[in-house]
Amino acid sequence: LLVILREQNQHTRLSWIHPPTTTMTNAMTFRGAFVLALLSQLVTNAGAFYVPGVKPQEFKKGDSVPLKVNSLTSMKTQIPRGYYSLPFCEPSTGVKMASENLGEFLTGNKIQNSAFQILMLTQTTCTILCQKTLEKTDAMKLKLHIKYGYHNNWIIDNLPSASMGEAQGGKQMKHYAGGFPIGFIAVDTQEAYVYNHFVIRLDYHQVDPETEEYRVVGFAVEPMSINHRFIRSDFDWDGISSEGFQIGLSTCSTGSVMERDAITSNQPVREGEKIIYTYDVAWSASDVAWSSRWDVYLSEDNLVPAQVHWYSITNSILVVLFLSLLVVSILVRNLRRDIAGYNAIALL
Repeated sequence: LLVILREQNQHTRLSWIHPPTTTMTNAMTFRGAFVLALLSQLVTNAGAFYVPGVKPQEFKKGDSVPLKVNSLTSMKTQIPRGYYSLPFCEPSTGVKMASENLGEFLTGNKIQNSAFQILMLTQTTCTILCQKTLEKTDAMKLKLHIKYGYHNNWIIDNLPSASMGEAQGGKQMKHYAGGFPIGFIAVDTQEAYVYNHFVIRLDYHQVDPETEEYRVVGFAVEPMSINHRFIRSDFDWDGISSEGFQIGLSTCSTGSVMERDAITSNQPVREGEKIIYTYDVAWSASDVAWSSRWDVYLSEDNLVPAQVHWYSITNSILVVLFLSLLVVSILVRNLRRDIAGYNAIALL
């Protein structure tokens, strides 16, 4: 575009000296029309550009709200693991990559679809996801990952999942960084237990009361370990037949969200164990606007003081200044050496 404009200016200046011919006039007219068409196309396409995660997404009641899974991470090791490398439930349509932008790819994230079926404003309880029978290698691998403290990292509408749990005093705690663990090691027996029931709590915000459109402004998961049993004690499910999804479980209620006090026994990780994965979905109205939904992640729900962020900002500024001074000093030294060389040649 710049080359065409430069040539156009040159032809205009030359026309004052040599009058343009008919061929030159037609060429200049064609190039001018081409430039105008190109500029109009650029202006038209400027309004159609969209960065995923920047524009709010509205859902209507009953719309599907996709839950995506990211790589498993641990504070004890820097090696991430694929979510489906462990015996977890896979989607019936097959595992597919669900990365939304270039930043997710550059940071090494491996975001994929999941088997969870979540509908806007639809509460579900004790929904059976799948059943996994642990082979010897699966049990050893799952135990090892629990021992190393690997965490799940789930995403809904570009919001990472917060982790909900109970502290030692029985107080409900919520953390907004690092996801939630895949299991735990018993202190007394040192046996590994896997979290196979998930209470998914979602907050929604309705922008306009006159329209039935909602936005997701909060996402938290409360993992639990439950040794599920069917209501029919003689029923042995193969994990494939549809009958297993229809027969209820005696270890969780279909009328209310699961509570920790109702758990009678946890799900151990052993060879030959049949692990049934289940989940609940609970929706709650919120006054938090979509533009402010990330505030709790920055402050850990007011657990992290604002002074910590100022320390981080100051540290970043000092690092930038130090590197800038280093680059400037190198450039000045090279310039002085070059100038001294030029002066020595001039004296000769």
